[in-house]
Amino acid sequence: MSERPIAALTLDAGNTLLHCDPSPAAIYAEHLSRYGPAVTAAEVGPVFRKTWAEMQRLNPAGTDRYGSMPGSERAWWGAFVQRVLATLEHPAPWRPLLDDLYDAFSSPSIWKTYPDTCPALEELRDGGMRLAVISNWDRRLPTILDDLGLTPFFETITVSSIEGVEKPSPEIFTRTLNRLELSPERVIHVGDSPHDDYEGAAAAGVRPLLIDRRGLFSGDSFRRIEALTELPGLLV
Repeated sequence: MSERPIAALTLDAGNTLLHCDPSPAAIYAEHLSRYGPAVTAAEVGPVFRKTWAEMQRLNPAGTDRYGSMPGSERAWWGAFVQRVLATLEHPAPWRPLLDDLYDAFSSPSIWKTYPDTCPALEELRDGGMRLAVISNWDRRLPTILDDLGLTPFFETITVSSIEGVEKPSPEIFTRTLNRLELSPERVIHVGDSPHDDYEGAAAAGVRPLLIDRRGLFSGDSFRRIEALTELPGLLV
């Protein structure tokens, strides 16, 4: 895959190593329904996705969303919850709802690794590949990774809210490279976002690889895989 041997892989977290089960929409629906009229995941889902997109656009790409408001990440999630409630016209009190949801998404019980995650990481580690995480996430991610038993696989875990910078900014990749003491061409970054992961890694000089579990980008020009277990074969 390359002229110079790859020394390390950096990986995104959400939708690459792990996912939320039940879905965020289902979790929101469950907690909303405790504070008033019952709602379903089907009703919440489009609102959740719309609100996520709106909140993403509030600050420039590559800047830390969670540091963009006084009160940091909890304030950001509070604004998110209030927008969801307003769009749904639901009477739930936002502060108690935020507390409930913040606790729910902090629980390891809702986070699941994909079936291919641990087998791939084990094979890569046993083959001498160095591994790291680069993720746009809040400060809860290291605890989640630890609870899932993933932390021992990684030399370093770079989290946007801790760093104060997000993908696709090259800076978050560069900081990870500096910790690994590697030049960009010795590293492949794997993630599910064409913009944040693929374009961000390329801008930092890192070799990008898209994980496309559902085959959404099969007609595009991205270098892509559909499962992490494909990685060891690519690096031979």
